[in-house]
Amino acid sequence: MSRRNAVTSSFRRWTRSQDAAEVLAASGLGAWLVLTVFVVGLLAMAAWAPGARLFFGIPFGTGLLCAAPMLASGLLFSAVHRRRQRIEPWGWLWLAFGVAAVHFFVAALMALSALPGATVVASLLLFTAAFHGRLHRVTPRQPFLALGTALALFGALRLRESDEHLALFGVIGPAALTAELYLGAFAVQHDKARADAERLRAAVHAQLLEQQERDVGRMSQALGEILGYHHDLDNALLSASSAADMLTVMGVQRHALARADHEELVKKLHDSLAQIKEMVTEIRAKGRRHAGTDPEPVDLPPVLESVQASVGLRFPDVDIHVEVEPNPPPRVLMRGGAPTLRRVVENLVLNACEGDGEHGAEQVRIRARVEPLSGRLEVVISDDGPGFPADHLAGPARELHTTKPQGTGLGLYTSECLLRASGGMLHRQNAPGGGALLRVVLPREYP
Repeated sequence: MSRRNAVTSSFRRWTRSQDAAEVLAASGLGAWLVLTVFVVGLLAMAAWAPGARLFFGIPFGTGLLCAAPMLASGLLFSAVHRRRQRIEPWGWLWLAFGVAAVHFFVAALMALSALPGATVVASLLLFTAAFHGRLHRVTPRQPFLALGTALALFGALRLRESDEHLALFGVIGPAALTAELYLGAFAVQHDKARADAERLRAAVHAQLLEQQERDVGRMSQALGEILGYHHDLDNALLSASSAADMLTVMGVQRHALARADHEELVKKLHDSLAQIKEMVTEIRAKGRRHAGTDPEPVDLPPVLESVQASVGLRFPDVDIHVEVEPNPPPRVLMRGGAPTLRRVVENLVLNACEGDGEHGAEQVRIRARVEPLSGRLEVVISDDGPGFPADHLAGPARELHTTKPQGTGLGLYTSECLLRASGGMLHRQNAPGGGALLRVVLPREYP
């Protein structure tokens, strides 16, 4: 049972490392139809064209029979997954069989060809195995496609025309398996390096964003304090203006001979006070304009897919699934734009994957839809982890309050603060069947 669990866990890690979008793009129905026509034409030319018949000598019927499993599997797979955006576990098993069928067909061509043509086909087998190794991340720890390639070579070996073909298989077979595993391992290392670079970039960006938020907060606080003085400033200006008026009256009564000079001084006082008032009004208007930034419209699906990819690389054993209501395409209004929204969702998904530090989630589901009553956007993040302790569900999230031994308690707190700043809300609860359930409600842009 433990060996079976190990194989199942290894297979799940292999499927997590796949780029489903790239695989589905390479397995399109149009591509397989073109390949079918190309294979039939290639076999006909190798069997009946005067020069190619002597060089290859492949029987058309036998070659087509060897190609039938590959073509049938590929056409049916592409038809079933034509409108899908993800591949289920049974689909990956089907894909492994289809790749093995491709390698069997190429190896069968090498076995059925005359020896000069077999050496040419051998290079095609090397290229095909290496290409699939890189595309499907075949490694010694997840050698499922490599095992299929080995079985395909063994099956095609029985079709060999001579003992010289046996020697060719003895050289090309191990070379193809080595190329498949090497390029697959190289692709995995490249993915890890890219993920590390992305995490480093995200960490630096998060630090810059935090610094900007602190600066904006201090600026908003200072501007708020300045704007709080406007009442006192207005009173002071009113008192000064009244004093200038009284000075005018008193100056006329006491200094009749110097009236012209006195009026000029009073005029200057009035002008200065008016200038001060105008400047204060302008500063107050600028303060109101820049006290806070307006929410920006953000496309939600790319943000959720980015979070799924980045967190999936960090937690490859966790099944993270995203569902977005297609009509209408939701655009949320978020202060700080897409980086802030991604930070919020990523914090919440990371919390779900980490759980309480000892037991995390194995499945995380992210669903986005438009609430039919309020018209606002709702993002629901559910998981099958340990859920929230009872004291975490009472009141808003608290800073530095966490159940994880190495946690800081800032992820949930920061996310809730950023959501409130954008006019959103975060609801926390435990699902009836177990696990945590988070509801993020945000305002959305209307057309």
